Order: sequence, then C-alpha cells, then structure tokens
Amino acid sequence: MSVKLSDDHAASGTRHVSGVEKAVRWVTGAGAAAATLMVLVVFSVVSYSVFMRYVLGTPVTITDELNGFLVVAMVALGAGEVLLRDEHFGVDLLTTRAQGRAKKWIGIWGLIAVICVASAIVYSAVLMVRFSYDFGIYSNGYLGVAMWIPQSALLVGMVILILAALARMTSLLTDPAG
Repeated sequence: MSVKLSDDHAASGTRHVSGVEKAVRWVTGAGAAAATLMVLVVFSVVSYSVFMRYVLGTPVTITDELNGFLVVAMVALGAGEVLLRDEHFGVDLLTTRAQGRAKKWIGIWGLIAVICVASAIVYSAVLMVRFSYDFGIYSNGYLGVAMWIPQSALLVGMVILILAALARMTSLLTDPAG
C-alpha cells in the first residue's frame, strides 16, 4: 500500500506503508480520537469559565488545572498519529538535500531518536505514576485529582508514539523502492 503525501512531500509522491504501520494506525487513530475529544472538552470548559467569570461574575476555580492536565494528555495521545502523518516539525537541513538510501537512513536515525526519547519518558512516567499511586498523591489545586490519573495519559501517549515510530521504521525498511 502507498499513501499520498501532503504538498510538502509532493516531490516524492507517495510513501510505502507496511502492514505493521496499517495495524498501528488503529492505535494512533484511537489516541488521536481521544485527543480530539479532549480539544472539545477544553473548548467547552474555557467557554463555560469565561461565561461564568465575565457574564455571571462567578469565577470557576478548577478550569485552569483541568485544562492543564487535558492539554498535556492531548499532546501525548496525538503524537503517534502526527508522526504517521508526517506532520511533526523537523529540521530539514539534511533530509531536503539527501536522496535515495541516504534519505531513508536519515529517516531511520530520526525514528531511533524518537524511540529513545519516548522510551526515556515512558521509564520516567512509569516511576512517576507508580510513586503517585503508591503514596496517594493528589493535585494541589482545587480539582484535587489523584495525580496518577493525568500522569497515565503521558505514559500511554509515549507508548503509542513508540509504536508509531517502530511502524514507520518497518515501512522504511520494507519499502521495495528503497
């Protein structure tokens, strides 16, 4: 299977997609769907907060804390889908000048870097979630949520990002054209 790429990738036309990447797209799509729902929740919470503060003169105290947790979760859960869509920002200094196999291997090294960073975050997140759960840590704000709950979104999001990077790497390595 091949995918049509955006205008930024028009020169290369389409890109090979492995069966692994097709399967992982279900997982990244679920993460992106959750992130999309969170965008709607954040919009609703902000709208409600503005209405309460400026129309009724009654500020809502939990909105900033809730939106902070949701924004981190949105970014983490959507990262894998963004990677598979080739919409991550990047430094094009090498990739725009590279051709053929060199371009492929630069992409693979970039994916290895993504996997390493995301793995370090997963390791730290596991320790953080475990600590928060074991010691019953709650947020300091008005929301008073058990911290392992919002912290878990970071852990799940980074696992999804690792799966996406591995899937993309599989596509690059199994590309019959390169």
